[in-house]
Amino acid sequence: MYDESIQRALKRHKIVPITLPAPLVDRLIENFRSDVPVSNIITGTAGDGKTYHCREVWTALGGDPSVWNEGAKIQTLSIGSRSLVIVKDLSELRDDESATLIAAFARDVANPQAATSYLLAANHGQLLEKLKSAPPSAEIQRLTTVIEELLVTGCNPDSGIALALDDLSRSPSAETAMLIIDEITRHQGWEGCGSCAANLGENVCPIFENRRRLIGDGSEDPFKKRITALIELSERNGSHFPVRQLLALVANSILGHPDARDGLMSCAEVPAIVQSGRADLASIYRNIFGENLRPSKAEKTELFRKLNTFGIGAETSNRVDNLLVYGADDPAYAEDYARLVTSDPVYGATPSYAASQRVYLEDAEGSDRTAFLVALRSQRQRLFFTMPDTLAAEYDLWDLTVFRYAGLYLDVAASVAAEQPVQRQAVTMIVRGLNRIFTGMLAQNQDELVLATSGSYSQSKRSPLLDELISVPRQGGEEVSILADGSGGFCVSVRLVRGNEIPPVTLSLSPTRFEFLGRVAEGALPSSFSLECHEDLLAFKARLLRETENRRKLDGDDEINHGQLMLRFIDLGPDGRAVARRVTVRV
Repeated sequence: MYDESIQRALKRHKIVPITLPAPLVDRLIENFRSDVPVSNIITGTAGDGKTYHCREVWTALGGDPSVWNEGAKIQTLSIGSRSLVIVKDLSELRDDESATLIAAFARDVANPQAATSYLLAANHGQLLEKLKSAPPSAEIQRLTTVIEELLVTGCNPDSGIALALDDLSRSPSAETAMLIIDEITRHQGWEGCGSCAANLGENVCPIFENRRRLIGDGSEDPFKKRITALIELSERNGSHFPVRQLLALVANSILGHPDARDGLMSCAEVPAIVQSGRADLASIYRNIFGENLRPSKAEKTELFRKLNTFGIGAETSNRVDNLLVYGADDPAYAEDYARLVTSDPVYGATPSYAASQRVYLEDAEGSDRTAFLVALRSQRQRLFFTMPDTLAAEYDLWDLTVFRYAGLYLDVAASVAAEQPVQRQAVTMIVRGLNRIFTGMLAQNQDELVLATSGSYSQSKRSPLLDELISVPRQGGEEVSILADGSGGFCVSVRLVRGNEIPPVTLSLSPTRFEFLGRVAEGALPSSFSLECHEDLLAFKARLLRETENRRKLDGDDEINHGQLMLRFIDLGPDGRAVARRVTVRV
């Protein structure tokens, strides 16, 4: 799926193209039409749409599409008395070509009178690599400093360099995914399906059925909300979804079936798949995780590797499995079973599921129970995407993933973004988790942060000496709170004094770190869950210890007073709270 090949395919098959909102294109066009245009670099990961943006700008500014399609590495367009140089992929240039281009680029962006502007596209690594390989000069060094700062902070520190940089990988993929779903599922090409024999009478075409489910019932449809949640959580964990991957996700979700050629159904294959009685394997809820593909292929595909980190299908809870296994016969689950399973005869209570369920429950001698376990995995996946919000809390929806606290994480993120009070449950959980990591004990303190040390080594797993008790509610300049981190997420902030003499110590909370704190708060051993997260939190503790030391220096406190050193050992009281036991040491 490359922009050049897509344009050729559109002409060959005479298909109306998928169009997505591209506000950056409009801004670039306005910029290059202005009297004082600023050169621009478009960067991002592979598949973010860099070539698409370059082509759209070329066409909108009067460039000939046929000239663009010739595939020249460097395109030049006259705009009045000025010229615009467009490079759709910097990595295509040979070292000597890129060195010449970068030298001219560095010279022109620093010259307000230059008659040439530039639009360059490159992946992050390729851009920096080309800059490093260019012959060293003062102009190129100045340009490199500006580009590195733009990549990290988004700000141009040098007003003498007329350059802007747009990183497409920072665009919210969850919003883009919804736009792609709407654009594909409502494309005019679907009109031909109305008269198809596969959809007449009681026939159910799995392709058309998947499309119908993808459309959903408005913005509050649980399916779209859950897809959005998974993509958002992945991004907050550092996994970006380029447009190319989102297009692949939607296509695979609609067309996937393990019996089809390459795992993707064509219209010609649908009748045979339906007649075989295996149409339920086209379930869109399986296809989202690439289960229509060979396991080896799904594992090699980055898109499905990212989605499968949630473990949906493998993870479960007793309540969910009791519903799926015994719900048909258990009066306690009968109503929910009818609503969540029986009501879906296409991918829920299918004949194959009922038959494998019966074999599993009757435990017939010599019977193969594997079929039901495979079907059970598919049903867990379906429940995750279809369970109404009214039942999600009752069945602990996020227990169907490895991120059991993901729902709370998203609630906190929404509250922080809306500048509303953060859920008390989240603050309590975070503080208790931090206390257990800082002390290495099962401390129950929730209204104060127990900052402890081993006396010599801040990274020690068990710290029996109390350094400070920091109030969670605002008190005497101390406060532990959840704040926005400036990059769309949130962080835990520990303030030690009033004013700004000592700035608050912060730690950004990704879904993984948030889950880690939640698991530790409920009793999990820190190092057994995530050694990396444990080390991150111990490093956070080391920063706090350093700032409390600075606070004591500001207050003039001396550890040794009149030849005596006061040590405070941590004991756990009957209620599990950490309390100080003072021991005086004469020096």
